[in-house]
Amino acid sequence: MSIKVSVVVTTFNRFSDLKRCLESVLKSDFKGYELVVVDDASSDETAGLNEAGLRALIGAGPDLPVKIIHNPENFRMVKARNTGARNSAGEYVLFIDDDNIIDQGMISALVRFGDDNLECGVLGPSMHYWSNRRKYLDYQKINLFTGKTSGHIDATPAPACDSDGVPNVFMIRAKVFQEAGYFDEALMQTFTEPDFSYNAAKHGYRSVIVKAAITYHDIPYEFSPRTLGGEFKSKAYCTIRNRALIVGRYGNSLQKAVYALFFSWAWAFIYSALVLRYGRFDLIRLYWYGWRDGVAYILTGRLKNSLPEILVETTGA
Repeated sequence: MSIKVSVVVTTFNRFSDLKRCLESVLKSDFKGYELVVVDDASSDETAGLNEAGLRALIGAGPDLPVKIIHNPENFRMVKARNTGARNSAGEYVLFIDDDNIIDQGMISALVRFGDDNLECGVLGPSMHYWSNRRKYLDYQKINLFTGKTSGHIDATPAPACDSDGVPNVFMIRAKVFQEAGYFDEALMQTFTEPDFSYNAAKHGYRSVIVKAAITYHDIPYEFSPRTLGGEFKSKAYCTIRNRALIVGRYGNSLQKAVYALFFSWAWAFIYSALVLRYGRFDLIRLYWYGWRDGVAYILTGRLKNSLPEILVETTGA
């Protein structure tokens, strides 16, 4: 059977979220897909799943091609996504973070638009909060002077919006991997999608969000430490470091100088102030290490990963 779409879901210790996400995929009106689950060394019930168990968990029939890959250690999001992509057979590879519930028509809408617009290499859905179904993103733009990512809702009748990367849920034409390469695993997580999209643009591909396609993202509507990396320590570090990396890779000389001098430290300071009232002193240390390594990348072009060093110091190992 020809596979049009490989649906790749990466997960780590979120068994209930994974089940809910996969059940929403199973309800899709699109047929002709395979399901690839990449477990990034979970310690919960996910670790015991095999293909038969996965089918039973979500009620998938025997006709649905299913794979489950258990990473031997926690590789983090980027490497887990690359593992899924390399084990996919579809014309498109659709990545879905496990805290999403996709709309029944989402995959069909993305495929239709992709088939009709061959210059689009990365396509994603409009994004809504799961808790209140409120839309929060039709496209995003990154200011390479300040490093700020701004999410926008589009009021025009245009069916799709160009976006500086597509976060959370996105579909990539398989041939883009062959031409532009896979995700840069040195980033580990955060800002990996805009990095991929900026690189794909160098090969002539657009990144768009298709408004007729919808996903519901189960994240807090209001601010919480989770939004600033409170759930995974690696995310806190990468959020600051990789913001500088995007400016360093894709900004011009003036943008790099302005960011390094005026905005790089401001991000670390603002994030530290926001989490201070929650008593998350562990995150503050990570932000400032990320600032140091990010600015060093802008100045030298060499990317350092201080995360192992930080975690050893934190645990006293």
